[in-house]
Amino acid sequence: MLSSRYYPRSFTVLVIVAMIVLTVPLTSGLINAIRVLQGIAETQRQFATDSLAVTRDTRTLLDATSQLQRAAGQYHLLQDAELGPALQTRHDALQTLLADLSPRLTDAESHATLTRLRGSAQALYRRTRPGTFLDSTSFRALDSEFNALHDQARTLLEQSDAAIQHRMRALEDEVRSTQRRLMLLALALIPLTLLLAAVFSWMINRPIRQLRASIQQLGRGDHAPLPALVGPQDMVELGREMDWLRQRLQALEDQKIRFLRHVSHELKTPLASLREGVGLLDDTLAGPLNPRQRDIVRIMDGSGRELQKRIEDLIRVGNLAINPVPATVKVALEPLLQSVLARQRLPLDTRGLTIDLVTAPFTLHTDATRLETALDNLLSNAIKFSPEGGRILIEATRLPDATLAIDVCDAGPGIPVADRTRVFEAFFQGAHQPAVAVKGSGLGLAIVRESMRSLGGDASLIEREAWSTCFRLTCPVSPSPTA
Repeated sequence: MLSSRYYPRSFTVLVIVAMIVLTVPLTSGLINAIRVLQGIAETQRQFATDSLAVTRDTRTLLDATSQLQRAAGQYHLLQDAELGPALQTRHDALQTLLADLSPRLTDAESHATLTRLRGSAQALYRRTRPGTFLDSTSFRALDSEFNALHDQARTLLEQSDAAIQHRMRALEDEVRSTQRRLMLLALALIPLTLLLAAVFSWMINRPIRQLRASIQQLGRGDHAPLPALVGPQDMVELGREMDWLRQRLQALEDQKIRFLRHVSHELKTPLASLREGVGLLDDTLAGPLNPRQRDIVRIMDGSGRELQKRIEDLIRVGNLAINPVPATVKVALEPLLQSVLARQRLPLDTRGLTIDLVTAPFTLHTDATRLETALDNLLSNAIKFSPEGGRILIEATRLPDATLAIDVCDAGPGIPVADRTRVFEAFFQGAHQPAVAVKGSGLGLAIVRESMRSLGGDASLIEREAWSTCFRLTCPVSPSPTA
């Protein structure tokens, strides 16, 4: 695994290095392609220049041999000494042309023909050069040698044309070969660039993903130690700051739990005295009560009971945070559900609600108290929001992954979309609150989720047809139906 020492000190430097490294293969490939193309263009230009010069000179060579023969004939047949310089000039022009043509010929056959042509021209010139006149018969005897010289010039022309064609085909083959090399280079550079891009993308995104995971962990309220962030030094420092934030949040959470426990226990004593005094008044131990006073006593008793329930919720939240490990025992689900229904029988009858209980005789290993607390809070919530004379569904089923799911559904006003992600937050009050209900503490659903998570399960809000609100409790144990 790549460690932080392989990263630069700065995230910005990492991005810049990635951009530079990614451009190096493409830039080098582009520069190489430009150089190759420039070389091909220069070769083609030189080839065109040389080919034109060779073609021009070889065709001029035919005229030069004819002019040499004509100048020799004029000098010897007319026997005019003034024509000697012209013969010398024609011979020199032919030799100069042969000398210029020699470096431009690229094949051995043309060079051999050129050598023979130069030798034949010099031999003829030695026999016809100015100084001694040849008679007509002697000059005519040289016709075969002049014809051979012409034939050699024509042969050189044909050989040079053939050499040019051969060189042109070789150049075309070279161009095609260069095209293939450039294509192979491009095909090699593209995956190399993509590989480098993938490597640097992983290196850049890795610390970002780790940082996002740390933020999500803190957002879930999980204060476990964060994994060490691997990346550039500034990102590592940011990871340390995130861990410092985690420790601060953990300290604040601990302080909150301690505060709730202390406040809850401090309130229980005066509340017990208050409820005891209300009970004494209700028993008329302090004297008879008139109807108005009795109504006040009943209101005080109801408010005391509500306050006691909220204090117990606070204590329960604190206990769940301090004692996350449940005490699991073998629990029969159906009797547990019947016990929860029995405790809620009075509010169910008061509102005329009907319970549809669908379950099998499941037996599972769990903490009965925490599961019962979660079910009791969900049923109380369903009773609170159900319309008068409505129905409530409680259904326990086995999911495909062998976990137990318990759905508690009602036909109340439902939960607004904006509130769905916050319904399990502590102290959160939804937008749709019953007009006649006593305002709750907002801890009921938070206790449900914390209770289920302490059991290794979870609580969630699901969609079910024909029900406006449906909560699902899941247990990770593998329940086995028993007869």
